[in-house]
Amino acid sequence: MSTTKKKLEKIQKATGQKINSYKVINAGGESLVIEVNGVWIFRFPRNQILKDKTKEQLNFIASFSKVSPLQLPAPRYIEQDFIGYKKIPGKPLYKTNLKKLTEQERVKIAEQIGLFLKTLHGYKDKHIDFDTGYLIMRKEDYKTCPKIIAKYLTIAEQGALNIKLRKIANNPLNFEKPATIIHGDFYFNNIIWDSKRKIITGVIDWSNAGIGVPAMDFIMLADFNSGINDKFLKNILKYYGTNGDNLFYQIKENAIIDVMNWFWTFYKEKKSKGIARMIKKLKKIL
Repeated sequence: MSTTKKKLEKIQKATGQKINSYKVINAGGESLVIEVNGVWIFRFPRNQILKDKTKEQLNFIASFSKVSPLQLPAPRYIEQDFIGYKKIPGKPLYKTNLKKLTEQERVKIAEQIGLFLKTLHGYKDKHIDFDTGYLIMRKEDYKTCPKIIAKYLTIAEQGALNIKLRKIANNPLNFEKPATIIHGDFYFNNIIWDSKRKIITGVIDWSNAGIGVPAMDFIMLADFNSGINDKFLKNILKYYGTNGDNLFYQIKENAIIDVMNWFWTFYKEKKSKGIARMIKKLKKIL
């Protein structure tokens, strides 16, 4: 019996729900995520450490949801191996959706994001005392171009990457002892919106929530290969309440971390197509 089928049996036994349809949303990363009947999301952490972390994150979500300006997933089932919650109404806010909005609608979205992150980053919770993802920081790959990535790049591209990584390494803002709770995976797929009313309705996937550098929650929100979405990012930062341009340039500087982390994810999972996409994106940035 496949891993997914075993998980579905556990869901059915624990919840009593009849499973008419399902789809695997995420088979990699830290959790196996399955959507059931188009209504429910079930998340299976992959090891005991992650299970313990998930419990703390659930306590945090229950607390933070009381002050969050956006809806968070509310767990209905909390079992030994998984948690289950109803989907937040709406669809992911993809970049393609954002491009179709009027300037006024984009400003409204920026306001919602800015105020949400301001509330999150200013929130304190004793349950969150562990760091978040960002493999590049843990692996210290920000110090030099990793050999595994270097083999996909030309000498000139390796040099360009090293320059970018040195900028990250030399910016003290990236290495201040963090005391801020961040989402840890804040990108368009995890931002749910109402396409008719053109507003954000909620934020999902808190599996990477933890203590981290605030800039990391912004790096996936704009097009960093050009300045095309700089205005959108600056509007977000305006409602976030930032002063000056230090955070803006830190975010732009650190954007390459996201590409490298996706590379490591696909490399670990031996997904050649994913690796190729990330190398192509990396070359475009360089």
